Amino acid sequence: MKKVLVIIDMQNDFTKGVLGNKECEAAIASVVHVLKSDNWDKIFLTRDTHGDNYLDTQEGKRLPVKHCIKNTDGWEIVPEIMDLCRNKYSQQISIIDKPTFGSLELSQELKKYQDLDVNDSEMEIYFCGVCTGICVINNVMLAKATLPEARICVFENACACVTQKSHKTAIEAMRNCQIDII
Repeated sequence: MKKVLVIIDMQNDFTKGVLGNKECEAAIASVVHVLKSDNWDKIFLTRDTHGDNYLDTQEGKRLPVKHCIKNTDGWEIVPEIMDLCRNKYSQQISIIDKPTFGSLELSQELKKYQDLDVNDSEMEIYFCGVCTGICVINNVMLAKATLPEARICVFENACACVTQKSHKTAIEAMRNCQIDII
């Protein structure tokens, strides 16, 4: 059985930066714990990625806070997580830059990874990251739609959102969609 970890948008701007909050910053230690707690066959990390024209986009008009602008410090994955991934899992990591909440590329890469070994089509996919009620839930649901027979899990304490209420609401929505909440 393949065990895959997906780390959603653990970037400086969402944890310590312009859109950060204490819950998202606290999630860093929980994600580090998840990385250390198991031997993952594959790790996907996503980066919310915007251009200088962010404020002119549909998202930018609804959330007029420039964030995760490509090649800025805020766009980078927090060092505690990125360094651990590079040191412990250098051959197993893939980074996906995503221009919107959910990533079709991520779901396609998960499917390709599952299809690599025809003798082991079973896969467990574990999610953590920020923000639970926006990017985490979008990517979890895309994975569920793409790989309906894969076991999909979310580490509740290794996720965080804009508010605790929005975090809990997203967790319950995923639980209702047969996602295992750990």
